[in-house]
Amino acid sequence: MNQSYILAQEIIENYRLICRREPHNIENWLILGRCLVDVQRYDEAQDALTKIFEEGRFFSFRNGVPHLRLFSLWHWRRNRMFFAKAYSDLAMVSLNQGNLAESERQLTTALAVFEKERADSEYARAANRLGMVYRLAGAFESAEEAHYRAKNLAERHHWTDVLAETLGNLGMVYEGKDRFDQALEQHRDALKLLERDENHAFESACLRRQIGLCLLRKGEFEPALSSFQQSFDAFEKQNDLSMQSRVLNDMTLVYQAAGDDEKALETAEAAVQKAAESNDGFELAANRLLLGGLCVEQNDTGKQVEKTLSEALAFFKAKNKKAENANAAAALGLLYLRRGEWDKAESCFKDSMHIEEMLHRSLGLASDYSNLGLIAQKKGQKQKAAEYWHRAALQFEKSGDKTTADYFKDQARLMWEAAGVLLHPK
Repeated sequence: MNQSYILAQEIIENYRLICRREPHNIENWLILGRCLVDVQRYDEAQDALTKIFEEGRFFSFRNGVPHLRLFSLWHWRRNRMFFAKAYSDLAMVSLNQGNLAESERQLTTALAVFEKERADSEYARAANRLGMVYRLAGAFESAEEAHYRAKNLAERHHWTDVLAETLGNLGMVYEGKDRFDQALEQHRDALKLLERDENHAFESACLRRQIGLCLLRKGEFEPALSSFQQSFDAFEKQNDLSMQSRVLNDMTLVYQAAGDDEKALETAEAAVQKAAESNDGFELAANRLLLGGLCVEQNDTGKQVEKTLSEALAFFKAKNKKAENANAAAALGLLYLRRGEWDKAESCFKDSMHIEEMLHRSLGLASDYSNLGLIAQKKGQKQKAAEYWHRAALQFEKSGDKTTADYFKDQARLMWEAAGVLLHPK
């Protein structure tokens, strides 16, 4: 088990008691909130961090009349740092909620204070987080610049841990830009730094996993499997069942990409089993989605596969995990499509489509539109099929896949002509 995770859990329990005894102490709420963010208990973290702003306000109201709180005024400069730290951590809550714009706003606000107060440690932490937000938004140049700000501070102060984290972050930015050799160089440099200290066994295992993912995307399957196996062995030593299930999920993707369907299915089943043992609901749902999708690809659309995908979808809906919800709905839609259950398939793809529109994910939208077009064609709705395929073409074009875009433009044109529609988009 990750030792820093265990320590954070202990601190959380202690500071819950402290915050009950001293509810007006802002620093206590900050420590509690930060630890909750570290263990990804974001709803609880939001509650704790919001307390900082409640306790630090300048005015209280009695009978509707404002009264200046002199204590807050006297401690404004110190409290301002607490507010900035809280913003930096609330940004991770916003990120978990899928609100990248709010996360960016909170981090930029925090960075301005940290820079003014010359709080280099906090600045590096927030800059790394801002880089992650930019990377997830696809703004890779801005992400790289933010991480380099953190890197410069880490090198100046000889902060090995911060430097390792930053190099790993830069590696993921370069992965996003398909510069895999440069990404691997950053990841391996980070790994060298972490392996000097046995207390970083968890972080080292995570980096080996990231190296495996990079090698997978590069198409180097054997080295990817080797890296994943090393990561899995390390997580096994730490008895981290959740991370073991995640690495098995990754290994499934390697076998799938290499065309070994039997091994992919076997590994996906092992990932589901490991996730069930871990009692990690998210990992279990993610691995059920992977397993169900593989089964559908191999033309297994039976009741058990439907149950597997439905359970994953129900979890993601309940937890408001939008991206995963869209993926699970599309996978279930594909199952119904292959069964010939057009109405059920259409409902699933439309659910996925609405979320993809919200998330502005071009490839997901393109896939949904293409499948909805196929369903419309099967139902004899030629004009509707043409409209969906035209939308699919536009989204494929937006994502940079011109070949597929041209294919669907041709399909849409032929379907419009079959429907007797003479005036249609070119």
